[in-house]
Amino acid sequence: MTHRHPALFDFGDFSGRSEEYVALIRQFAAAQAFRSATVDELVLDDDYHRRPLRPEDFDFLKFMKPVRSDNVSRLPSLASNRTLLSIYELDVARMPRSADPADWQRFTEFYRDDVKTLGAQLSPFLEAYAFSYLGNLTAGDEGVDAAAERLLRIFDDETAFWDQTFARLMRNDYLEEGLRFIMVQRWALAPSRRRAVAQALASGFFDGLPVDARPTIEGDLPDDELLKRIAGSCGVTRQQHAYWQFYLPTSMAKTNLLYALARRPDRAFALAGAVFAAEAEWLAFGVALERACAHLQPAHRRAGDVESRKHELVGRFANALRAIGERFGDAALAQCVKGAAAGEHLAERGRWDLGEQLKWLSAIPRFCDFARRISARIDVECPDIDRETFVEPHEMCSTTHVHNDHRLVTIQEGEMLFWGNLGMQLQMNEGDMVLIPDGRLHGSTVMSGVCTYHQPIIPDDWVQALVLELEAPKPARVAA
Repeated sequence: MTHRHPALFDFGDFSGRSEEYVALIRQFAAAQAFRSATVDELVLDDDYHRRPLRPEDFDFLKFMKPVRSDNVSRLPSLASNRTLLSIYELDVARMPRSADPADWQRFTEFYRDDVKTLGAQLSPFLEAYAFSYLGNLTAGDEGVDAAAERLLRIFDDETAFWDQTFARLMRNDYLEEGLRFIMVQRWALAPSRRRAVAQALASGFFDGLPVDARPTIEGDLPDDELLKRIAGSCGVTRQQHAYWQFYLPTSMAKTNLLYALARRPDRAFALAGAVFAAEAEWLAFGVALERACAHLQPAHRRAGDVESRKHELVGRFANALRAIGERFGDAALAQCVKGAAAGEHLAERGRWDLGEQLKWLSAIPRFCDFARRISARIDVECPDIDRETFVEPHEMCSTTHVHNDHRLVTIQEGEMLFWGNLGMQLQMNEGDMVLIPDGRLHGSTVMSGVCTYHQPIIPDDWVQALVLELEAPKPARVAA
């Protein structure tokens, strides 16, 4: 398809230059703030100036083929979005934790000029790498009403997702743990998303819009007090970014898209569209939380409020689109629509990623059983299946990461703690195993003097056949 209007991001601009930028990424990640996590850094001690990037991954990541819609949960997306968020927030002042010299050193090291200079060089490359797949989702020439309908789709799709997700969590007796992971994705990253929008507002990005036709991700649905109560009830109480290791790549990508557009005045209209999409997503999340956590809500919202808020949002976006088109023409209008389309697609990818992570986390005992069944099948059918073997010492800590394939973790000797959620500690000893599907965030720590474990790489069709069992209805009990 040929588009009259330029893409928001285009990795073609960096064709043939990946090696040059990978060298800069390695230099950036060599800063002390970005070293891999140690055993005591699964949750950071309110240390804003510490961001484990797992820099060893940059020894083999080539950054030659940009992120696609179908691999947003994989390691290249995780690594690029962790790096981008670190770069953007080098411009955010957070004071040292105390007068302790070590805290002062972390504070000054984080904001070093050479680190910031490297970040400024890297950000256009990483933005194109991470977001090219969002760049031309639409030609941008759809009518105002059709474009505004995108927000209704986001709201309705998000609402359906949350209904299904909370039902699954309840079924699997995982509501509190699931809420904990959800709040890390949404509440812990909310200050960054709001900061990106506030900086853009202060810089005049929305000056071309009528005051009553501007997007916002502040407000009372969801109410911040309710969010704090829910986060507190499931243990998400530390400052940003204490839970850095548990951010999904798509959660960071939704934040980074706003930062990326908010740093580019020539894409101010795209930012407006993306923020409108984020507002629709946030509104649906608030409605779902109020339903799922009614016991934590002191005053119930009237049912009519939701419908009126939803249609007010769509009307406000339509008014913004009309104002942009009338004052700035088709190019500006197309850019705004492209921003909304990017936000809509990224919201969908985020739902998928979060849904798959929660499906896995809420059924870990089943995935341990699946691992045993797969292991038995390997012994019979594929004894020489591809596998990696690791021998790791006491307190060897694996910064959370994802794989680009399905793997088992099988313990041959020693003891390991394995996790994929804040507070999760799956104790694994000799003979224990778990299936880790492609793209699922996890990490581990060796608890014994040494731990030897294997990671067989599992064919996709084997895994998909087993995962279908998670959706099968349980057989009805037969009365005695």
